[in-house]
Amino acid sequence: MLSNAAFNALLKTLEEPPENVKFIFATTEIKKIPATIISRCQKFDLQRVDLKTLSNHLKNICQNESISYENDSISHICKASEGSVRDALSLLDQAASLCGDDIKEQTVLNMLGLNGYEKNIELFELCLSNQCSEALKVYDDILKNGVQPLQIISNLLEISHLASKINVIKSDTNMTESIQKKISEISTSGLPKLVRLWQILIKSFEELKYAPNEEQAGSMAIIKLCYGSSLPDPSQFLEKITEQTNAQSENKQTKVSEASHSQDKFKKKVIVNDEEKLENLKNPESFEDMLDLLLKNRESLLHAQLINNVHLISFEERSIKLRLKFKSDTEILRNLSSTLEKITKNKWNVTQSEEDGEKTIVEKQNIKLNEQKEQIKSNPHFAEVFKHFPQAEITSIEDKKSN
Repeated sequence: MLSNAAFNALLKTLEEPPENVKFIFATTEIKKIPATIISRCQKFDLQRVDLKTLSNHLKNICQNESISYENDSISHICKASEGSVRDALSLLDQAASLCGDDIKEQTVLNMLGLNGYEKNIELFELCLSNQCSEALKVYDDILKNGVQPLQIISNLLEISHLASKINVIKSDTNMTESIQKKISEISTSGLPKLVRLWQILIKSFEELKYAPNEEQAGSMAIIKLCYGSSLPDPSQFLEKITEQTNAQSENKQTKVSEASHSQDKFKKKVIVNDEEKLENLKNPESFEDMLDLLLKNRESLLHAQLINNVHLISFEERSIKLRLKFKSDTEILRNLSSTLEKITKNKWNVTQSEEDGEKTIVEKQNIKLNEQKEQIKSNPHFAEVFKHFPQAEITSIEDKKSN
């Protein structure tokens, strides 16, 4: 807790200490100590004491001080101290005073605010199985026992962490036998679901700190847990889509194989049709052919102006009637006429009209895109996604049909 000024005042003494005097500084926040102080000291990083060593140390003290205890009560004290001997001794002293040198597990649980820890496990299990109404009832029962909402969420976070840990390493000696058995059962629900619930809980823990009503925020956290546990696993969903896609691909390949023989018969006809198509591009017979012709001749700017700002009224041989989206775009008509004359070597009559005409090409494309989106949303597999993620949107569609 020393300020920088206080540390600077201490420097002279540290550099030339009195004979037979040694200073020992202890801190849990080494980053706050000035480098000038650290450079004049020998630094020792002390590790947290493991639960087994700490438990044996407390039991030895109890024996020397004639304090009787229950084994689980010592385990709870060690766990609450988080590896700090100083905190463990303080808690042991409090428990001995409360129990009259006969430390009981129930008294320690009440002292630490962990009374009814099994209820927290029951609450977590109900959330995992999406039994929301029952989970809220258990949540209310825990509140009635005097446990604060923030502590409940903290306990659920611990359960989620322990279950995930056991799922990976299969065992944990830092838990009592009865608790480990129950946590092991929870771990069988799978790591993806446990990680998802952890993320919901850690977010809820922060929200509770700033919520105007902690009890209400806690109940909302329970509801989110139940909802989150019912969400499908993304990896399983992707597997289903992949299987469906592969099946469709196989069906297409089969049809292509069956049709290959007949395609050979009409190979000459296809070549003729391709030649006819190229000839049509030279003398476009439709508005769409004309747009393709412009792209082929690198008139992309004119093409973009036409598909965005022009409504087709009529298209005849060398005669086009259009309505402009904006009257100021009359230059488009002159450009189109001269460009077509340059490409086809024929004169084209491009006129403006006030008739409504067709929708612009871009408007037609947007209508088609919206129809495709609705078809995709009606697909049973995708419908399941939008059910659980109502805010999801389809931003683009890519057609990957095989040639």
